[in-house]
Amino acid sequence: MLLPRTIATAIDGIARQAVGKDWNLYAALLSHWPEIVGQDYARNTTPVKISFPKGKQDAEKWAQGRREGGILHIRLPQGMVMEFTFHSEQIRQRIAAFFGYDAIARIAFEPYYGENKPPPPPSSPLAPAQTAALKESIKPIDNDELRAALEAFGESVLQNGRGK
Repeated sequence: MLLPRTIATAIDGIARQAVGKDWNLYAALLSHWPEIVGQDYARNTTPVKISFPKGKQDAEKWAQGRREGGILHIRLPQGMVMEFTFHSEQIRQRIAAFFGYDAIARIAFEPYYGENKPPPPPSSPLAPAQTAALKESIKPIDNDELRAALEAFGESVLQNGRGK
């Protein structure tokens, strides 16, 4: 018999399969990207992956989860490549300060052609009937954190017109 798992556990397992053993480093970088590069750059850039050179690694650092010498691949609009290149060493140093060690040795760019997208407009609030139905459907869940996460997820789905 399988026991129910939290959403975070399921997502973590899937992400580890997709990204690999460096998932924790990548996840921390993604969640703190606006703090590291600033809101303006975070709106237009995305860390795509972190790759580490193959070969001999320091076994002690590896055991601590502190891989060094990585290459951070960032996706950004073609027009921002030169500007971002100018600031790449400063950003690399901010990443090192955030993690407390030199995880990233180099930054590589994956430019794309397209327009910078403005932030999405704020979504309209749910109708009272939708809110009541959502709260009623998650009421049996005992875990407060899981219930709050599911409520936020449900609101997002309903606001974007994908829910019924």
